[in-house]
Amino acid sequence: MSNIKEFISSIRVIDGHEHVNTFSFRQKNQVDLFGLLHYLESDLFTAGMPRDAITSLSSADVEEKAIIFKKYFERTQNTAYAKAFKTAMKDLYQMEYWSVKGILELNDKVLQASNDSTWYNTVLSEKSGIDLVLTLVGETMFDDPSFRSVMFLDYYFEVLSIEKIHEIEKKVGKSISTLSHYITSLQDIMDSYVLDGVVATKLGYAYRRTLDVGKPTFYEAEKVFNEIMRLQLKQSLSQEETKPLQDYLIHEVIRASIERNLPIQIHTGHHETTVSGNGNIITNSKVTDLIPLLLEYKEAKFVLLHSGLPYVDEYIAIAKNFPNVYADMTWVYIISPTIASHALHKMIEMVPWSKIQGFGGDYNYVEGIYAHMKLARQVLGNVLEEKIKAGYLTEKEAQQFAEGVLRYNLFEIYNLSK
Repeated sequence: MSNIKEFISSIRVIDGHEHVNTFSFRQKNQVDLFGLLHYLESDLFTAGMPRDAITSLSSADVEEKAIIFKKYFERTQNTAYAKAFKTAMKDLYQMEYWSVKGILELNDKVLQASNDSTWYNTVLSEKSGIDLVLTLVGETMFDDPSFRSVMFLDYYFEVLSIEKIHEIEKKVGKSISTLSHYITSLQDIMDSYVLDGVVATKLGYAYRRTLDVGKPTFYEAEKVFNEIMRLQLKQSLSQEETKPLQDYLIHEVIRASIERNLPIQIHTGHHETTVSGNGNIITNSKVTDLIPLLLEYKEAKFVLLHSGLPYVDEYIAIAKNFPNVYADMTWVYIISPTIASHALHKMIEMVPWSKIQGFGGDYNYVEGIYAHMKLARQVLGNVLEEKIKAGYLTEKEAQQFAEGVLRYNLFEIYNLSK
């Protein structure tokens, strides 16, 4: 093992993006093996497995689920999602033989882990080398001090029906009858987030519409808002019909985040099929559509997630040229280690290292985070070793890069205390 790989293996990581809840949630829900699939489930779907065939919504018993899982898992074992899943199950549960019997035995072990109060510390801290996890699960505070919250704001600006407005009324405890009232509610929401220790906001709207955000007037937004106020319950407008209102409110969210010194994470690039269905419209996620926002809000901290994959080259050019943009490797390693490697090579050559967030597992269970972290260290180690051998980086420069992107950059980006 080279010196740089040994060095990377010793770095205590700040994990910049997850969807994992704390252990108490996992124990309460008695998560089993089939609750740990996450990204692998996306590949099982595209390989032909019916949706909900093995989820908690299925009427199949555990042995029937094991049979279904085995059938489709065998069809996906070449993918990086499957490789990560196998790594986690082998390293953490000593899983070797993917027979129906083996799957059932593994399921029992996972249920045992879901009742082991030391499991999260073992997997995240001891085995993954992670000190702090930034996670998005709709909660602002956690019973585990190693977790900090990032909060989605899509629920606020994606207003399609009167029911959505009622939800915000309940959240802030105030009546809302005008767009001005609605915007004021955002200030209350954001102030409560700051008090609770939320470290960033997130916009994930590319799953449902394009990243392009126009510049509507208050009157144009108000016209849509008033139309929604006149709807009856169960009626709604379309994404297209509400775009002027959505766009206006996205600007409000960005401004409110800036005022509170909260970075803004934005989903760019690839979509997960378990979230968006198999009818993905990847062009919704073109990172270049964000350029008007990036130009307008120079004082913002925009963390553009997932390296914009598959629009990686455009993404890196934007990260290079915009001081208010931070590059991010969340999710990328397990989508494709090859793309992750190429992206890192290019980022090293083009983007100041202090602007790069090097890891986010993007998983909803800790076993996946472990496997992703292991892969990320391998890919980063290989890339930096190649850069050292080529004479592009010195050993010291490579160490500075690795320690920065995996740990110290995140203290600065998210205003964390060291």
